[in-house]
Amino acid sequence: MKVRILLFAGIFLLVLLIAANLPAKSTVFTLITDMFNQISIKPQKKGSMNAFVIGAVSVDGSEIEDPEDRFSRIVRDIISETATPNPTKPDAVSLADGNLKFDTYCAVCHGTTREINKEGFAKTKINELGMIAPAVIILTPFFSDGYIYHKAKYGGSVMPAMGYAVAARERWNIVNHIRTLEKQK
Repeated sequence: MKVRILLFAGIFLLVLLIAANLPAKSTVFTLITDMFNQISIKPQKKGSMNAFVIGAVSVDGSEIEDPEDRFSRIVRDIISETATPNPTKPDAVSLADGNLKFDTYCAVCHGTTREINKEGFAKTKINELGMIAPAVIILTPFFSDGYIYHKAKYGGSVMPAMGYAVAARERWNIVNHIRTLEKQK
C-alpha cells in the first residue's frame, strides 16, 4: 500500500512540475521564468547579430569588405585607366611565391602553358574530365593586373573564389608570376 501511495505521489509531483513549466520558453525544466520575460536579444533571432563594420580587419588578417562593392571593382578593373595598380614589384621573392601559389591554386585547372585541348580550353587533366577552364596565359594579356587580382579573389561563374585561401600580397605575386609566364614562348 505504501508503495502505491509513493508511486501515486511521485507521478502527481512529476505532472505538477511539467504543468508548471509549460509556459516557460526553455526545454529544460525551470521553475522560475522571470529571465525569459525581459527585453534582450534572443539567440538565433533575426537581427540579433550585428553586421560587420566594413573595412575592419578580422583576427585572421582578412579585411571585411562591402558585398555590394564586389562587382563594381571588377568592372572598374576592366578599363585599364581605372584599374587597380599592382603594388608588388616583380622581384625574385615575389615571383617565387607567385610560382608556388599559382602551381597550388591555378595551374590545376588553367595549366602553365598555352596548350589547349580540342574544345579550346587549357590542356589539363581536370579539363579532360569535363571542366571548362581556359588557358590563363592566353587570356591574361588582355586584362589589367587589377582584373586578374580580383578574378582570383572573387572567382567567376565556374571558377571558385580563392580570396579565402590566398592573401592579398600572394594574389599580387600570382599576377606577377602570370605576367612572367606570358613573356615565355
